[in-house]
Amino acid sequence: MKLTFDRNELLQTLKMMHSLLDKSPKLPILKHILVTTTASHITLAATDLELGLQRHMAIPCPESCSFVVPADPVLEFIRELHAPTVQWTVDATHNMTISAGKTKAKFKGLNAQDYPALPAIPAPLLFSLPIGDLQDLLNETLPAVGEQTERYILNAIRFQMIDGATPSLQAVGTDGKRLVLTSRTTGVWLTKDHKTKTMLVPKKIGKVLKTLLANVDDTHIGIGLSANLAGFKLGATMLTSRLMEGQYPKHEGVIPQKTNALFTLPKLNLEDPLRRVSVISGRDAKPIQVKIRPTEILLQAVNVDMGEATESIEITSTRDELVTGFNTHYLLDALASMPGEHCQVYMDSPLAPCLLTTPERPEWHHIVMPLKV
Repeated sequence: MKLTFDRNELLQTLKMMHSLLDKSPKLPILKHILVTTTASHITLAATDLELGLQRHMAIPCPESCSFVVPADPVLEFIRELHAPTVQWTVDATHNMTISAGKTKAKFKGLNAQDYPALPAIPAPLLFSLPIGDLQDLLNETLPAVGEQTERYILNAIRFQMIDGATPSLQAVGTDGKRLVLTSRTTGVWLTKDHKTKTMLVPKKIGKVLKTLLANVDDTHIGIGLSANLAGFKLGATMLTSRLMEGQYPKHEGVIPQKTNALFTLPKLNLEDPLRRVSVISGRDAKPIQVKIRPTEILLQAVNVDMGEATESIEITSTRDELVTGFNTHYLLDALASMPGEHCQVYMDSPLAPCLLTTPERPEWHHIVMPLKV
């Protein structure tokens, strides 16, 4: 059986599949990609048993069959090809020859019978929104989500599809040391009988979604939800994820009440000095000292192995003086993901939560916990 692919479309699809595979999977078969052919299309699929990704490609096939191919070597080989089209020739024992122009390579495939079944997207789809809005929410939330933390539930992004006269999607992420709450008034319900829905999805699916959204031509994404599964549909691409279970931290009471901001300034006026000072704080993220005075912010980093750095930023503050400390990387993550050009900072005392907001997007709240210095 011979299959002919557009090289760019195939490469993009293989990259998508590869992005969710574990480097050391629980089962050897999970290092492979499942290929299913029908008379009208080819489907490529991959799973790590928690997430599943499928993509239909409108390529007619001479026969219907299923087989699996090794993800790493096939992706690397096709990445190095330059011909506009790529041919796969598959024999009865599932061995596959990939050819393009004068280049040819043979790969050992496997029977698909041992490949885990991928779940279907929960139907019907409940909610649809522009992919740009979901991209924004992921960009703003992902930096604060836990990464393999001891508290399992902190590895989740909390999404809430909120019912009302105008639907909205809210996203929350925290690792216990910082927290982001953000939302967009967006989307439409796709069913007549609907109400506010909440889902806890792994950070990994957030990263995969972010990659997918940057590489599709579709304008909207559909979301389906069941008791333990979330599904996302972008045209011919379908992503499913097991939902995380547990009690997500109550974030509403953590966000300080906004009264008068300590200061407001263009975020680049704070971000650039922080980057320079962070060179001294080093990779081990030693805290920097921050002195907020009526007319300036004084940043100071001291590292016994490297030296020290100081920088002053002109501001107009509502406080006489406040001296505190921060993990520089947390502040830089907050500023990099801020969806506006101006930064407002609220903080009541040296060890109180520090709230960053932006007047351009008042629904965005990023909290960073201070450190003793």
